[in-house]
Amino acid sequence: MSDEEKLTNITYLPMDQKHQSSRSLHSMLEGIRQILPGLSEALGPDCEVVLHDFKDIRHSLVSIEGNITGRDLGSPLTDLILQVIRRDSNPNDLLNYPCQTYDGRALRSSTLFIRDENGALIGCLCINRDISQWQAAQKILATLCQTYPLDNGNHMGDSETFVQDVEELLMGTINEVMALEKKPIKYMDKIEKIHVVKELDARGIFLIRGSVKTVARALNVSRYTIYNYLDEGRQ
Repeated sequence: MSDEEKLTNITYLPMDQKHQSSRSLHSMLEGIRQILPGLSEALGPDCEVVLHDFKDIRHSLVSIEGNITGRDLGSPLTDLILQVIRRDSNPNDLLNYPCQTYDGRALRSSTLFIRDENGALIGCLCINRDISQWQAAQKILATLCQTYPLDNGNHMGDSETFVQDVEELLMGTINEVMALEKKPIKYMDKIEKIHVVKELDARGIFLIRGSVKTVARALNVSRYTIYNYLDEGRQ
């Protein structure tokens, strides 16, 4: 009989022994097997907890709680675990690696190797969590949180600001634009003030009635100067 036939020629145990094999286990494996029901309950319904006994890799699955992968008692080791223990006699635990079920559902899996008192591998504890629903939710959340930058080439601000009154709108925009010059108002020259007025004009501030007076006060110039700056900026 070939190795492949050995791995697929599985004799399943009776249904009244569905969750735990009746075969004798190493004391360490037996202790772990006893906590599987509570561990499964703590992890939740989208998790499967499996205990493998390496004494018979053809029928290694000796205890299972949860139903994610569709396996039962007497199932063999997975191809991944076979590869790991064939390659390394003292493998590290495999944590949070991606897997999928036979019907394509995504899993987040971990395999914890179990050793006896002499350090020899005797089995492993596997936890498989079905994350397919979480991945679907992640895609929905990503769509809902997606934003696109404003076209600042059209003199738009970095974001939209919600204000209580027009004075707050005016002063907020004026302060934001003046900050672009990176110097206090008292040190700005005429060209820099024209830049400020031109930018405020591009942002639509002068569509607001009374805005010229507010901008003049902020730049410490007269209203007539603001009109002159507007003319120069628009040219």
